[in-house]
Amino acid sequence: MVARPSGGREVAGSNPVAPTIIMKKKFRIFYSTCGNSKDAKAIANYLLKNNKALCVNLIRNIDSFYLENKKIQNQKEVILIIKTCSTSIQIQRSLKKIHRYDTPIIVELKTGLPNKDYLKWFFEN
Repeated sequence: MVARPSGGREVAGSNPVAPTIIMKKKFRIFYSTCGNSKDAKAIANYLLKNNKALCVNLIRNIDSFYLENKKIQNQKEVILIIKTCSTSIQIQRSLKKIHRYDTPIIVELKTGLPNKDYLKWFFEN
């Protein structure tokens, strides 16, 4: 066996220059909103059934105020907090398939890691 610069070892019949690919799951949190609880539950179930999320929190009765066509608008919304290993592109594609908004907000929240016990549970599931 010969040591490789990458830290791996050459084994008979292996390609010593082939890159070693290590897939690591990354804990991510995404934020989105939708117009009502029914839609939020449908989105949560879709993400969970399609293995795009491990947990989705719904925060109901949010008063959202925004500018549209130079007028202040407001409406009730539901916040979705999506805990996942999926990438931003995967979450965006999934939400765009099912979301009723023409232009939903989909943003990854940059955060530190959660507590060790939660992280262990997360990666075991």
